[in-house]
Amino acid sequence: MAFTFVTEGAALNQALFQITHGLYVVTAKRGDKVNGQVLDALMQVTSTPPRIALGIGKRTLTHEMIFETGRLVVSVLDRGDPACADVIRRFGFQSGRDADKFAGFPHETLGRGIPYLPSAVAVYEATTVPALTLDVGTHTLFIATIDRAGTREGGDPLTYNEYRKSMRRKV
Repeated sequence: MAFTFVTEGAALNQALFQITHGLYVVTAKRGDKVNGQVLDALMQVTSTPPRIALGIGKRTLTHEMIFETGRLVVSVLDRGDPACADVIRRFGFQSGRDADKFAGFPHETLGRGIPYLPSAVAVYEATTVPALTLDVGTHTLFIATIDRAGTREGGDPLTYNEYRKSMRRKV
């Protein structure tokens, strides 16, 4: 089968949807305010020291909090969690400027007071490396060192592609 090559628009986005990556909730805290958002732009970039790269939209409250504090937590969403669509709806389709996304929602906090989701497959507490932070236009690419990580038995990470194919209609 032959490829069709494109340079713009929806067809280009369809090609980009073939990049495999997970779906996460990244959280931050500034003062007494906590917030979180769904994120798909995350990858491990080094193992020594353990670092991740996150692309976060500049207009989000979570971006402001991370940019100012340099601290964040990532919860890896579990594809088998029956509440997964609700998590994505809560953290992906409303602004923390207008709603307290954690009000009445099960979560725990780490030592710095940043929340994480106990239903996650894994959790990473991290600190950004300002010298490696990069402005990439509409987003900032944060490089963050993993300060500590937690995993639990069972569960599998949710991929963005799986979300698009089977969960997006439920959200």
